[in-house]
Amino acid sequence: MKFKTINISVENKIASIELNRPDVLNAFNAELILELQQVTQIVKDDDDIRVVILSGSGRAFSSGADLAEGESNWDNAKDGLLDGYKPSFDNIISMPKPVIASIQGPAAGIGAAFAMSCDLRIMTDDAYILSVFSNIALVPDGGLSWLLPKYLGYGKAYEYAIEAKKIDARECLQYGIANKVTSIDNLHKDTMEWALKLTKRSPQALANTKKLMRESLSNSYIDTYKNEAEIQNDLVRSPQNIEAVSAFFEKREPNFD
Repeated sequence: MKFKTINISVENKIASIELNRPDVLNAFNAELILELQQVTQIVKDDDDIRVVILSGSGRAFSSGADLAEGESNWDNAKDGLLDGYKPSFDNIISMPKPVIASIQGPAAGIGAAFAMSCDLRIMTDDAYILSVFSNIALVPDGGLSWLLPKYLGYGKAYEYAIEAKKIDARECLQYGIANKVTSIDNLHKDTMEWALKLTKRSPQALANTKKLMRESLSNSYIDTYKNEAEIQNDLVRSPQNIEAVSAFFEKREPNFD
C-alpha cells in the first residue's frame, strides 16, 4: 500500500497509519483527506488487523487544515466536512478494533478532532490539544463541539474553544483525554508496547465493548443494559469465551489466533 501523504505499515497485527506532511506539521490538504479515507477503510475491513495506531511524522500530530492550499476538491466548507473528512471519522469510530492516537507536538483544529475521535490516546509531555478555530473567526468542527464538552464539561470546553487555549498533556491526563503521557523519546516504543498488549486480548471483547460504549454516549442506561444482554448472550460459550475460560483455569495466556 503506497500513498503520497500517508505512511502505513502492518506488523504483529498492528496497523500504523502515519500522517506524512511533516514540512507543514501534517496539515490536511485535499490529498491527505482523500488518502486517509482510503487507508482507514482498508484497515477497518482487514480482519487480520487487531489494533490501529494513528500518528503524525516529524514534530506534530497535525496542525489542522492546510490554510495555504489554494484549491479544494469541494465547493464549500460543508461539503468538505461531510464528503471529505467525515468518512474517515466514521471509519475510526465504527471499525471493530481499537484505534490509538499517538500524539507529539500539536494536535490542532481538525487534527485535534482526529486525535479525540480515536478510542485511546498516548501523548508526549510537550503535546497538546488545541481548538484553534476562533483565531480565524470560525467554530470548532470535526465533532469537537461534541467531543470537548464530553471530557471538559460545557464551561471549560467553551472557554478553551473561544479563547483557543492549549490543553496540555498534563491537563489532558487530568480530564481523561489522554490515557498515558510519556516522553518524546519513548513515544513510539510505549505506543507499540501498548498496541501489542491489546492484540493479545479477545478481539470480540474489544470490538463489542467499543460498540457498547460508543453507543452508550447517545443511549439511555436501560437501552445500554439491554444491548449488553443481547451481545453477552451471543458471546457466552463462543470459541473465544471457551478459550479464555480454559486459559484462566490452566493458568496460561489465552490464544485468540
